[in-house]
Amino acid sequence: MKAFVLFLSLVVCTACSTAPDDTPVSRYGGPPMADPVDFDRAAIDVIRGTFASGRQPDGNTVILASNAGLIVFDTGRHATHAQKIIDLANARGQPVAAIINSHWHLDHISGNIPLRKIWPGAAVYSNDVALTDALGSFLQRGLEANRQMLADLGTPAGLAEDVRADIATVEQGDKLHPTLSITAPRTLVIGGRTLELHTATAASAGDIWLFDPTAQFVASGDIITLPAPFLDTACPSEWRKALDEILATHFVRLVPGHGSEMSRADVQLYRDAFIALVACANSADACATAWTSSITSLLDEQSGDAGQADAYARYYIENVLSPRAYRADCVS
Repeated sequence: MKAFVLFLSLVVCTACSTAPDDTPVSRYGGPPMADPVDFDRAAIDVIRGTFASGRQPDGNTVILASNAGLIVFDTGRHATHAQKIIDLANARGQPVAAIINSHWHLDHISGNIPLRKIWPGAAVYSNDVALTDALGSFLQRGLEANRQMLADLGTPAGLAEDVRADIATVEQGDKLHPTLSITAPRTLVIGGRTLELHTATAASAGDIWLFDPTAQFVASGDIITLPAPFLDTACPSEWRKALDEILATHFVRLVPGHGSEMSRADVQLYRDAFIALVACANSADACATAWTSSITSLLDEQSGDAGQADAYARYYIENVLSPRAYRADCVS
């Protein structure tokens, strides 16, 4: 389960120098700007992340078409997930023109390395400040724990394979740095496609979520996750604000960091369940049961079942919410 091994799995990062947010994108090797003529302005593909028992997860990947090539929002963890992105690009006969990372967790950024090897000119957008901070603290501790887990002969083979890959990703951390750090909201025009990047400090200290005003579409990253909110590096009060900001946009469709596509009504349901979970003052069992009952309609085979939702919620209540074990910068 991600809750129990996230500390071990979030190994990425960056310490590179970055340019001010007001610098033209074209100076950073980004795709040329163009009028939206040839591409389907509503074209959106989703590669669902895996959620297999005993293995580390992949986050969802969203792929947007543009005149310059494909825009990839989050790149997953496993090589098989990255290969799906590569296969789609090859089938379309288009390069990956840009990568946007929602945050620094490994299940959303590890695929940057193989993608950038094939398309070295792709622009990469992420919050470099948050990545750098994580690399020097949380991720370094995770790297050490991963090495200890790999040395433990009792670690299951599947998990050991994932841990081995995570260690390799961290050891290539210089290849994960963004070409442009996004630390404040900004609008990008990539290959004729206009995208609004919004920032938050919800699931991590450096979240980015995307709104495509033409397609009326949001990619939320881990601000929305199933079968439960992953609170390992979270600030619940900021998380609630981010959910409200998402609902303030005129979206029709939303793809979460983990889980299936959602409607506005689904996101409202998730927001209300999240608020109730954070506020719950009853026993862990009662609070977890209430969470699971609220969001059962949002679950599917790839995002987990009711039993997993209950187990995750109970874990986070006992280990994060009840002891208020939030990020150091979190004011709740």
